[in-house]
Amino acid sequence: MYSLIKPALFRINPELAHDLTINSLKALGQCLGPSVPEEGRPCEIAGLQFKNAIGLAAGLDKDGVAISGFSRLGFGHLEVGTVTPRPQSGNPKPRLFRLEEDAGLINRFGFNNHGIDALVERLQEHPYQGIIGVNIGKNKDTSNEDAHLDYVTCIQKVATVCDYITINVSSPNTPRLRDLAEARKILGVVAPVLEARTDLNNRRGHYLPVFVKLPPDFDNKDLIQVLEALKRTQVDGVILTNTTLGREGLRSNFRVESGGLSGAPLTTKAEHCLRIAIDTLETTLPVISVGGVMSGEDAQRRLELGATLVQVYTGLIYRGPGLVRAAIRMTR
Repeated sequence: MYSLIKPALFRINPELAHDLTINSLKALGQCLGPSVPEEGRPCEIAGLQFKNAIGLAAGLDKDGVAISGFSRLGFGHLEVGTVTPRPQSGNPKPRLFRLEEDAGLINRFGFNNHGIDALVERLQEHPYQGIIGVNIGKNKDTSNEDAHLDYVTCIQKVATVCDYITINVSSPNTPRLRDLAEARKILGVVAPVLEARTDLNNRRGHYLPVFVKLPPDFDNKDLIQVLEALKRTQVDGVILTNTTLGREGLRSNFRVESGGLSGAPLTTKAEHCLRIAIDTLETTLPVISVGGVMSGEDAQRRLELGATLVQVYTGLIYRGPGLVRAAIRMTR
């Protein structure tokens, strides 16, 4: 079915196609309600029971409007966001580009979202039985010195309507945000969030896991230093990776656009980061692998390399919803 729809979607503006997709899945969910996750390779992280290893990466459903629709694709978990304390419109358009020759996307959305309060209202008593994660960030006009306050505000407000939180310090589209991911700075954000977490429970009334999402563009030494720093905290997992600023080997004319690159061009770099993380963390923290997962075989390889869970985003754009169940089948 998707092979029939894809040519029409790829003929229109990428952001319009994105919005049409989200609105269609929203309508599907409103008509049919949420579905249970498809049975696959089960796992547990910090008390959370995942029915299968495949999840939706943050960034596709920023405001959590289509959770029920996405659930019908079979995902074991859905991560929504990135969401910020206050609504913001993001960067000027155009801000999303298809690199068809490279099976990639470049986006510079800039955390466009309706704000944490709107998300909390939308997730209140949501019936989805799978795992819901919320990816949190800082507002663009919040200084890095005060960034921890934005993250604490978000976790305090959203904890009781989700299953886990992801601290996003890795988007390339908010100025200086990635500075917070450096080894000497990351604990300045993570520690206050973990302290705030102490008195919070998730939507099931249980312990609230906190993950940290990292960029792919560290050199090996710097990535190891960041991972070593996180090992000394009470975070519950690491998500690798966000989009890349690299442009090596691209053919598309859109390669000159600024923003984060995702899709097939990120596959090798994401797998490299995963290998480093598995070696460095030595089973002390689980790793959720994302970036360049374009097939069921890609998902299977991430688990073989040591990832506990796998997330997809750009692969859905190029392969369609069939990618989800293909990945679940391959990773059973």
